[in-house]
Amino acid sequence: MKIKRDLASCLIGGFLLSALLWKGALNYVVDKPVSNAIFSQSIIDTKLKAAASTSELQGPRIFLVGGSNVAFGLDSHQIEKEIGMTTINFGCIAGIGPEIVLSSMMPTLRNGDNIIFAWEYGLYRFERRHNDITYMNLLFGPQSQLLTRYPKIDQVYLSLVLPIKHFRESVAIHFNPIVESDIFRCSWKFDSRGNVRSNLGNLTTKKELEEKPLSAVTKKLSISSQTKEILSTFIKHCMDHEISIFAAWPNLYNHSSYQNNPVVRKNLKVIEDFWTGHQIPILGKAEDGMMPAEFFYDTFYHLNAKGVSHRTSKLIEDLSLLLE
Repeated sequence: MKIKRDLASCLIGGFLLSALLWKGALNYVVDKPVSNAIFSQSIIDTKLKAAASTSELQGPRIFLVGGSNVAFGLDSHQIEKEIGMTTINFGCIAGIGPEIVLSSMMPTLRNGDNIIFAWEYGLYRFERRHNDITYMNLLFGPQSQLLTRYPKIDQVYLSLVLPIKHFRESVAIHFNPIVESDIFRCSWKFDSRGNVRSNLGNLTTKKELEEKPLSAVTKKLSISSQTKEILSTFIKHCMDHEISIFAAWPNLYNHSSYQNNPVVRKNLKVIEDFWTGHQIPILGKAEDGMMPAEFFYDTFYHLNAKGVSHRTSKLIEDLSLLLE
């Protein structure tokens, strides 16, 4: 019996020691981001710079918010020209999750601003324990302050599922004398208002786009409790500061499997009910964002320049009706 107790004590002690060593290792590399985190954070920094450049301009502004479907799908200059409001494209990448995007953007907002959400469908399923490596690389790097605000149980869970290669890559990049970390920054061509301007022509085909539908659309959707909490908290903040919110649908290749699909219809209704339940106006219909292959650049979410102009024109039409 004593041997068993000693063995159990050794196992527990070993586990605790390993946990402390791992926590110390993560604390050591928190300011030494891996390549993926440098790439993702550079997109956020570009958007913050675009927002900062408008801080001295008078009057309400429009923020276009979402993942890369917004960065590659809407033209803030076109909206600004036709609506007459300063407009910033705050589209980042879906992999970093909605909470990082919103917490980064919130300090830049001011009373009277307007926000248009065009979330990718998968973001409605987001949970803080999400194992997406892009999300975790940011939380244990440039977005570590956000991680400290998470419940302790979530912090522990995420630290335990973070791959060891995160530490190895962080150290390797930091101490490599011939590697300049800036080479990992996003190379997409952004303009002064945060729009991508390198998406010319088509780098994908209809055949490639038809190969596989988006599971986030075709599988039954239940908006996660944490997504509801994150969005509801943000909506309350905006209402308290007289910031108007509109919901829009993301750009997406109009895959043949979406047509007359009852699961897809129910999923769209779930999203619609969420926004209307918070008294948030919805711009247009989901079908407005589902477009043919000729409008897509390199994925089912990214539009080419022709697609951006087409989609933005439709959004302007819907937004104008609500702003009248």
